[in-house]
Amino acid sequence: MESGPSTTRLSFAGGRDHDDARALVLRFLEGDARTDPYPLLNRIRRSGPVWLRHDVVVLSSRAHCEAALRAADVSRVPGDVCPLSAGRLRRAAESAFSARTAAGLVPVLRRVIDDRLDSVAARGRLEAVTDLAYPVPMAVLSHLLGLPPADAQWLHRRTMALSPALDPGPALAGADTSAAVAEHGRAAADLDAYFAQAVERSRRTEGDGLLSRLLRGEPGGERLDGAEAASVGRSLLGSGYETTAALVSGSALALLRAPHEIDAVRHDPAHAEHLVEETLRLDPPVQLVRRRAAADLDLCGTPVPRGTVMVLLLAAAHRDPALAASPDVFAADGSSPHLAFGAGPHHCPGAPLARLIASSVLVRFVQRVHGPRPALGTPSHRAASALRGLRALWVDADGFATRELPWPASPVDRPSAHPRTAAFDAAGRTS
Repeated sequence: MESGPSTTRLSFAGGRDHDDARALVLRFLEGDARTDPYPLLNRIRRSGPVWLRHDVVVLSSRAHCEAALRAADVSRVPGDVCPLSAGRLRRAAESAFSARTAAGLVPVLRRVIDDRLDSVAARGRLEAVTDLAYPVPMAVLSHLLGLPPADAQWLHRRTMALSPALDPGPALAGADTSAAVAEHGRAAADLDAYFAQAVERSRRTEGDGLLSRLLRGEPGGERLDGAEAASVGRSLLGSGYETTAALVSGSALALLRAPHEIDAVRHDPAHAEHLVEETLRLDPPVQLVRRRAAADLDLCGTPVPRGTVMVLLLAAAHRDPALAASPDVFAADGSSPHLAFGAGPHHCPGAPLARLIASSVLVRFVQRVHGPRPALGTPSHRAASALRGLRALWVDADGFATRELPWPASPVDRPSAHPRTAAFDAAGRTS
């Protein structure tokens, strides 16, 4: 154990052996339990705050994580999920996800989902990740931003190349990340150039895409210059695409693992929203986020000195027994709170759109896919600690209904149907 100031900080391990607790954290960060990380995360949470270094603390209880997210004197760590901090660019991003914008995206979202299901109907089975989880959010985000649909595969490859370097796990665990950092730099440069060109194209055409609207500064919105608009566009795609894709595939897996949920969604399509919320709690795409203390903090009795990087294990906090009698049990009843989209001033502005996309996919999946069941084999997850996403999820089916089947009402058509979800999205005031 180190001497000096860090000795005091390491003593915050709750009286348990700190080296053992630190070893548990490193196992998680290194991806040793990616198939089912939750027993390991529960053990970490029971260990209390764990100091990896004198300036890095891992927090995993609901109380600690929420206190850190809501604290005024915290800042984001560069490269973290949802990178836009308070200010003009964040306000511009929030304006992009207004109720009016969401309502305008519903026809596009429905068309894309039906197109994707049509493309696999003859095959009699689908692979939920590549057939739905990635193409649907990319198409919707591209439409929102005013990007050409033909660029989807190029954008997918570049965006996916960003992820390895953005995962803090390997670096915190002491692994060599130079190759991932180099790949990230090349992809980031490509995306910077792409969005700079997209902004200039939007300036010339004055279309209806978000980039054009940001440049015009529509009433009630922020008017941005070209570099600012490009930054917002790239941030929305980079932070919203892969996380939404992971939410779609994770929600589909939860649906297939509990066949009674398929019947529940078929009986009441609004139940899909509850299923998405429970997936966000029990198997969240964003497993951890980082924040930096901008001042000396006291988080639930834990002193956190200024400059400390706080690693918040949201996936562990969601299963805190302080929240529910059976926190490890999947219960899509709309009653379990979570921090999957952050809280307070750093609440993710794209939360409403991510929820809309995931719940719409589930509703149409249940409507159009007859007798869905997991194909043989265990679903595989990507090797990352921060972002939990499936590599593949094959689904067998007895058949597919046609797209002429009427859609049920969209969540944006009944904003009062689920006050809990609406409250979560109200300016980030709740989690």
